[in-house]
Amino acid sequence: MRNNKLLITFLLIITMLLAACTESTNVDGNSSSSPDSSSGANSQSPLVIGFEADATTLLANHDVNYTTDTLIRNIYDPLIDRDSQTAEFVPVLAEEWKNIDEKTWYLKLKEGIKFHNGADFNANAVKFSIDYILDESNGSFYRSRWANVEEVVVLSDYEVEIHTSVPFPSLIQRIAEDLLIIEPGYVEEVGIEKASSKPVGTGAYTFVEWSRDNHLKLKAFEDYWQGKPEIEEVEFRIIPEFSARMSAFMSGEIYLFKNIPVDSVKQFESNEVKQISSSRINYLALSNLVDGPLKDVKVRQAINHAINANELLETVLSGYGSRITGPLSQLNADYAETKEYDYDPDLAVKLIEEAGYSPEELTLTLDTPSGRYPMDSHIAQAIASQLQSIGINVEVRVNEWGQHLEKIQKRETGDMYILGWGPAFDAQSTIENLFTLEAPYSSFYQENIEKKIKETNQSFDQEARYAGYAELQQQLVEQAAWVPLWQQADLYAVKSTLNFSPRVDEKMNVFEMSWN
Repeated sequence: MRNNKLLITFLLIITMLLAACTESTNVDGNSSSSPDSSSGANSQSPLVIGFEADATTLLANHDVNYTTDTLIRNIYDPLIDRDSQTAEFVPVLAEEWKNIDEKTWYLKLKEGIKFHNGADFNANAVKFSIDYILDESNGSFYRSRWANVEEVVVLSDYEVEIHTSVPFPSLIQRIAEDLLIIEPGYVEEVGIEKASSKPVGTGAYTFVEWSRDNHLKLKAFEDYWQGKPEIEEVEFRIIPEFSARMSAFMSGEIYLFKNIPVDSVKQFESNEVKQISSSRINYLALSNLVDGPLKDVKVRQAINHAINANELLETVLSGYGSRITGPLSQLNADYAETKEYDYDPDLAVKLIEEAGYSPEELTLTLDTPSGRYPMDSHIAQAIASQLQSIGINVEVRVNEWGQHLEKIQKRETGDMYILGWGPAFDAQSTIENLFTLEAPYSSFYQENIEKKIKETNQSFDQEARYAGYAELQQQLVEQAAWVPLWQQADLYAVKSTLNFSPRVDEKMNVFEMSWN
């Protein structure tokens, strides 16, 4: 009997010790813990961010895509960035820059900066990163934006010149908005395929694990040149659906997500909602790059008159956004006022008939993502309903975000599609990338408009440049290249334990965040 009692006592002790070890792993090792807001956060908690779509690659300078860019900017640094609130240019890896002449730009780089693998950041890394974009065999979607760059010349370890084939006054915008710096030796050693899934940069966070369409895990880079980040670990958890992101936030699984469903704002505590006017614009593309009735300007104009965008903004988006009438928002430095298409269903029918159709003869397709933009698929259905009210048959096709982008890039969408564009602080980054034939996200092309775009882009005369973009905005509205919708209002859900300030350019730089 005594031996049995000793055995029972021994087993109880073992059980308690195992329970204590398990509890310790959950708290300190974070093996199975979740960010339950009721228990607060500390310096050892992983920051979990709910994100709407995954990156297509983790290699910098390849994919023109907000979701890819937002994730990898925590791993790589730019040469130049924009201020989070004013959007003014600020130095990062570049110390200074200047225009030598109309075809030459000079950049001086910061010294003493290391990549995650210990390699030195220098001028060769800058040259390698730009050359990657320019090399047609790499298939970078940034290439059309950098086509006028002729050569990158290394002057010294920390000085470069960029030579262009034509005057390129907006090169600094391209550097700030596009370029992230890759470690040349690492890519050459492991190859592009491995570097695309296990990246090395100079950024505030180093790569830990990527499970495609599930999560991206990063940890703080202790030797980061701007100081060790306050948040030790971060996980971007991919949650495509609005409702699922919201549920994860409410249950304490995530601390932060963007694009609160506008019909659900009242379900959050007031101190959990942060709003900022984004530089992103949302629009309905009317493609003349695919065969169909939208090649006719009168049909495109008719669709503009048949869609009541103001009603959509108020009813579907609950007023969260600012109406735009042309391709630029009023936040854009080159904005020019354009005339709005009045909502006039009768005129829409008349224009369709003048084009040689009856509304009932038209069957149009409308591609939309779901969960990428505020109420995007709901907007698509509402647009379809408005067009159907005048007799047009509309087939709405809902795409996963990556599929949606691929269809646009390959010109495989139908007649219309919903897309957003940003950050959009200058005219060139919008107009050149959405209205020229070779640009990957273009939906509209006319030879005379592309000629005017190229002429305007090359002008160093600021007044002539502004006038050129103003004329282009008028032409694009007259040609009904889009149905302009609105400038996006960004709504973020943020746990009170997290110190986070939204940026006008929508970046989520975890280095700028901290625990309260």
